[in-house]
Amino acid sequence: MTDLIDTVQDDAINDNLIELFEIKTPGASTSYYLFNGLDDGIDKIEFRQNDYLAIPIQIEGIEMSATGAAARPTLTVANIPALTKSLDNDEELLEDIKEALNFDTNDDFIGTRVTYHRTLKSNTDNNNANSPEFPPQTFYIDRIASENNIFVAFELASPFDIEKAKLPHRVVIGKYCPWQYQGVKLGLGGGCTWPLNNQPFEDTNNKGLYFKSDDSLISRNLVGGGFSAWSSSTTYSATNKIFTIDTVNGHSHTRVWEALFTNSNKDPRLYSKYWKRIDLCGKTLTSCKKRFQGNYSGTTLNQNVSLPFGGFPGSRKFK
Repeated sequence: MTDLIDTVQDDAINDNLIELFEIKTPGASTSYYLFNGLDDGIDKIEFRQNDYLAIPIQIEGIEMSATGAAARPTLTVANIPALTKSLDNDEELLEDIKEALNFDTNDDFIGTRVTYHRTLKSNTDNNNANSPEFPPQTFYIDRIASENNIFVAFELASPFDIEKAKLPHRVVIGKYCPWQYQGVKLGLGGGCTWPLNNQPFEDTNNKGLYFKSDDSLISRNLVGGGFSAWSSSTTYSATNKIFTIDTVNGHSHTRVWEALFTNSNKDPRLYSKYWKRIDLCGKTLTSCKKRFQGNYSGTTLNQNVSLPFGGFPGSRKFK
């Protein structure tokens, strides 16, 4: 950034400010890169090892203020859905953009992330992943402001000014763990590292699922504890308990279920109306201790084991 400011202050001759747009539609795995370069007869610019393609596009109304409502800039761009239907000549670029961004109408752009980059032309086409630029700004397309057969204008909003957006995105609620149970092993993120097939199996009240009411151990496996594997040919009554075993991310995943109603041939993995999973975490610090520090009897805790409990910054002190 400092290098770029120095260059601007030097007022370099024959150097121009270039506006670049990084577009990522909802659900897309990659971004598309555009710039308004048709007036200069340039159809492509490389910046930070990304190729930006020329298309009529501009942004207006960017303002910075410490008071009042956040600015809502307008992004005006070629009406690609309309142009690809109406132009007779070979507009392969527009078709490529439409296919890459995976949209059919301009309504599909709602929620798209737009990252606005600015740099000097001398910093482009140099295959430098660290080329200097002014601080980028990120917006989201919130609605269509206007459109005709040639152009469409989108109203942009900052990430903090989107309807139904919630900040902070992750909420810490008192004594409860916000992570998804077994989330790491399921590939769902979060920080709960509890294995998919680890014993002892416990319910949300931290009760072992193969212990008697007096907490004495029946068995160290589900079958010995009176559980059977789910069968499509068996009729189950309310409160009957069974288990299922699946393979997830290369790991065996055992889950324990309790019937809510009498049913037959209702797979608990598909019919939540008839079953509830009972080998779940109670989401409290006690639940975390029982699992990560406990043993089969449930009476002694190994306090040398650190807890992941909710990812709170001080979780390592909970022993």
